[in-house]
Amino acid sequence: MDIFKVFEKRYSHKEGFLPDAVSLEDLKRIAEAGISAPSGVNRQSVRLVILPNRDAIAPVCAIAPTIGLETAPAAIAVLTDKTVTPSGEMNFEKEDYSAAVENMLLAATALGYVSLWLDSPYFDAKKEAAARAVLDAPETMRLWAVLPIGKPDGAGSRREKLPFDARVSVDKFHLNRL
Repeated sequence: MDIFKVFEKRYSHKEGFLPDAVSLEDLKRIAEAGISAPSGVNRQSVRLVILPNRDAIAPVCAIAPTIGLETAPAAIAVLTDKTVTPSGEMNFEKEDYSAAVENMLLAATALGYVSLWLDSPYFDAKKEAAARAVLDAPETMRLWAVLPIGKPDGAGSRREKLPFDARVSVDKFHLNRL
């Protein structure tokens, strides 16, 4: 699929998923897209856990249930390794995981799947620690997000995007009001 079609087609799927399995090969391709993303100072802090089926997803879903995690046939957990990212000014964990997630969302779309960036449940330190524990990830890891992946159970709702001219200026910034 043309990359610009992928950009156009991608949306955050907030509804349910069909039970159809996602092949491990496709999940690995999506994960490869994630670890191919740029990382601050090339520290490559992102670590991924592929959750290839409902049995693997269920313990994570029990901590932070959402319609996506409750119905997705597969998911990928996105963590960063705190041992390779110093605290302070040169810490790029947020940027690293964000770039990896966007690459994976686009890869999933290109392969004919839908997904969603679920990070807000893990802003709660207790939920993040509990989910990290069920993933057997050590305390040196930070769980940022889980991406449910699968085929949509229905059309899915897309939010309206502002028009190009409302968000993009040429030459100098112009306040483009709607």
